[in-house]
Amino acid sequence: MSVAKSVAKSVIGAVNRPVAKARFAYAARSGPPLKIEVGSFRSRRPGWICTDVCWHTRSYLDATGPWPVRSGSASHIYSDNMIEHIRLEPARRMFREARRVLAPGGRIRLSTPDVEHAVRLYLARDDETRREMEECRRRGYQAEHPVDLLRMTFQDCGHHAGFLWDFEAVEAELRSAGFSAVRRYAPGQSDDPELRNMESRPQFALIVEAAAA
Repeated sequence: MSVAKSVAKSVIGAVNRPVAKARFAYAARSGPPLKIEVGSFRSRRPGWICTDVCWHTRSYLDATGPWPVRSGSASHIYSDNMIEHIRLEPARRMFREARRVLAPGGRIRLSTPDVEHAVRLYLARDDETRREMEECRRRGYQAEHPVDLLRMTFQDCGHHAGFLWDFEAVEAELRSAGFSAVRRYAPGQSDDPELRNMESRPQFALIVEAAAA
């Protein structure tokens, strides 16, 4: 990114942030049940409040801090490829806030790169490994050797700054935050119609849902 573009984004972001914060706070007062997406980037979903911390977001929410949302006012929370960008303690704060704002029976759905799957492919070095590497190259990633599957999971796209997850870790942290019925799903699948076909990047995805007890 050029210096000029970086400066422009910084300036626009500084101007946009208070407006986007106010827009989210207003939307969160619109009345339950709320459906909130965390880390939505450019996605737009009818009926959802799509939030992010990026410079151009319409609705700003730093999900690692207190949410300006009434307790028990949300029915669904969704986050796609976001939790791997934050450390464990901020993720724990996010999970606790998500549990607080969800009404009893509300659901959270998380999608994040599956470290266990990447390691399994790396160790197998079989036809599935080769197919996955071909798919990564098709999507524009550098995948010349099996070890690149680990590099992409652990390092690319800013993942080095966050925390990496397998199902055991996600389940333990969600239960610690007060969730129950933690379950793994295939991309696009859910027992809840509101949470089906959500993932924009199903490859390498670990999909987990849990209920607010």
